[in-house]
Amino acid sequence: MPPIEQLTEDGYDLQFGTNVLGHYYFTMLLLPALFAGTKTSGDGKARVVNTSSSTHMFSNMNFDTFADGPARKKAGTQTLYSQSKHVRVVRFVHVTFV
Repeated sequence: MPPIEQLTEDGYDLQFGTNVLGHYYFTMLLLPALFAGTKTSGDGKARVVNTSSSTHMFSNMNFDTFADGPARKKAGTQTLYSQSKHVRVVRFVHVTFV
């Protein structure tokens, strides 16, 4: 886990930036290739497999901790890590069932 002082260039918590924003952005970059691949795949589908960690069960979403501020520093690195994994699970479930 990165030290609490480390942030993304845009001022987000580094755990959130890496585990949530980075994965989301990478998936969005892959979408054109995934859609193109459906034309030649056997079942006409493409898949993205998301993983997380069981530590997602130990946190929820506190939007005040996504960017730098007192709430983020008070939360601590373990809570921020758990929260980033929780957000990945919530995002994955949202995308799957939408």
